[in-house]
Amino acid sequence: MADDNTGIFDTTHPVRLFHPNLHTPKAFKGPNGKANGEEKYSANLAMGPDHPDLAAMKKLAVAVARAKWPTRPLTELSFPFQNGDKLADKAKSKGKSGEFNRGLVIMPARSKFPPRLSAIVNRQVVEYEDEARVKAKDKFFFGAEVLAQVNFVAYDGVGNNPDGVTAYLNQVCATGKGERIAGVGGVSETFRGYAGALSGVDPTTAAGDDEIPI
Repeated sequence: MADDNTGIFDTTHPVRLFHPNLHTPKAFKGPNGKANGEEKYSANLAMGPDHPDLAAMKKLAVAVARAKWPTRPLTELSFPFQNGDKLADKAKSKGKSGEFNRGLVIMPARSKFPPRLSAIVNRQVVEYEDEARVKAKDKFFFGAEVLAQVNFVAYDGVGNNPDGVTAYLNQVCATGKGERIAGVGGVSETFRGYAGALSGVDPTTAAGDDEIPI
């Protein structure tokens, strides 16, 4: 669900949590294995191509891009939506396991600041702060089904990196469901509607020149 006049989006249906790094910020490692850039909190949010929120998220990301670059072709810009099949094939070519990505759309989301964490317990949203964040770490496992709030923001590329739209990770709410992937390492107000029952959304898809290629 989009927040009017901003790039903020609250998912209304669960997505899967891949590569969660929600408790300790880490810097991206380059090809040489050395840390590169700022330390950040991060996670990949995975969803099927028919996920009820995907079209609305893409539409919002396009709107954010159009606000900054009204006439730029979208193919010139980078968006935080990746083809899971391509990621799986790339991992396989390097002798790594990435089959969990196959058939999905993957949205990396990062933040300089720790995202707010919560979980649905007995149909109520319980927030975790300070020491409670650490004690609740097991709820945010690799493969967990979560609700999330992201903020789409346009940025100017640096060097060989193109201009584009990135997703900042604001909040994560564990639903208590999901299948753990072995061998791979005001929140309550935002998600209270899901705690009682799922609410549907009728997203409109971007079309023509405003369709994001994945």
